[in-house]
Amino acid sequence: MAKMNFFPYFSQKKIMTTYKAVVVDDEENSRKNTIHMLQQYCPEIEVVGEAGSGMEGKKMILEKKPDVVFLDINMPGMSGFEMLEGIYEREFCVIFVTAYSDYGINAVKAGALDYLMKPLILSELQGAVKKVIDYYQKKPKRVPDANNENKNVIVINHNKGFTLLEFKDIIWIEANDNYSNFYLTENRKIMASKTLKEFENILPKNQFFRVHRSALINMQHVKEYIHSEGAVIMSNSEHISVSKNKINEFNDFIKSRSLSPRS
Repeated sequence: MAKMNFFPYFSQKKIMTTYKAVVVDDEENSRKNTIHMLQQYCPEIEVVGEAGSGMEGKKMILEKKPDVVFLDINMPGMSGFEMLEGIYEREFCVIFVTAYSDYGINAVKAGALDYLMKPLILSELQGAVKKVIDYYQKKPKRVPDANNENKNVIVINHNKGFTLLEFKDIIWIEANDNYSNFYLTENRKIMASKTLKEFENILPKNQFFRVHRSALINMQHVKEYIHSEGAVIMSNSEHISVSKNKINEFNDFIKSRSLSPRS
């Protein structure tokens, strides 16, 4: 007798990955419409919060920690761009939803994943959601370190395939909008299609330090720190500034590793 499957539904149902979203828009009707369309037609998105101003949006983002923010640009008091500038550690995608078509370049500079015009068109909204899914599915992952063979290696994906980089060969990494420039030993340089924040999250924090918004340095390649310049000198002779709000943390980082300043 053939075995009966008493749980056919559970055995066949595919678990869907969902992404938390916050919608920020000062126009209530527009905000509610965006939420309605996401809830009805984009099952991959879970709306966890909404806000009617940039200030409320910033608080909501810090509280809910969303994966994606659907953000209006023109809002009284604090624009969408100004709100983003006030969030130093951005760990979410941004989809701008606006009635104005002349902010495209600024949206790109702000690191937006997509730019949608009001009133929303369903196919365009679903296309933006697809970009969110692709973004998270393609996030760089540290190479598995079974037997400790690859624990000091990172995979950099590019249009021709991928490159394996050893941590020791990375001098520093520079933010370039949605991309990152890797400055390597032997005067090599490569570009990766991921943000600096993503690489900061996967590289070892006891070796790599973010000295300001646009630079993540490998402490093994630091040769000197110049107080008068407020900058570190790397092994490739580049001078990289340390932001004022990072100075104390940087000094503590150095002290915790028993490194003494050069005379």
